[in-house]
Amino acid sequence: MTENNGGRNGSRNEDPDPIDDALRLVGTLQRKLLAAGVRRGVSAVTNPPPKGDVWEEAIRMETEQERPPLEELADIVRKSAPEVAGHLGRAGLSLADALGRTWGVVERGLEQGRVEADRARAEREERERTDRERDARMRRESSTDEPSAVEEGVSRGEGRGEE
Repeated sequence: MTENNGGRNGSRNEDPDPIDDALRLVGTLQRKLLAAGVRRGVSAVTNPPPKGDVWEEAIRMETEQERPPLEELADIVRKSAPEVAGHLGRAGLSLADALGRTWGVVERGLEQGRVEADRARAEREERERTDRERDARMRRESSTDEPSAVEEGVSRGEGRGEE
């Protein structure tokens, strides 16, 4: 029956399992890290770093905050630029919207003014045409009924220098 197994024997001791090897490595690594951490922790507790007095700490904190003006300016720009850009963007959109609405009002006002001017011009032309027709009709009627005022003045001698 060993021939049916392809020449393998049933023991696994000859080929180590990679998963078992990985687990053994992880276990060993955990133990070493734990031991190193305990050693560091104990030494950190037993030997704290030396501290100065309060004055030294205050001086150290102040001197750490002093930076060149250009660096401070760059930091301000880096922190404030996104906020400022956002505000400017929103303000620009608001301005564009307001200008668009204003232009719409101006266009409607101009169009309404043109319509009113056209209507007033048409009404004026209609009145003038009516007045001309009325005047022409009056002249025709007056010339057929009685002599005109000019003709009466000439017949009386007015206009010729006679009195």
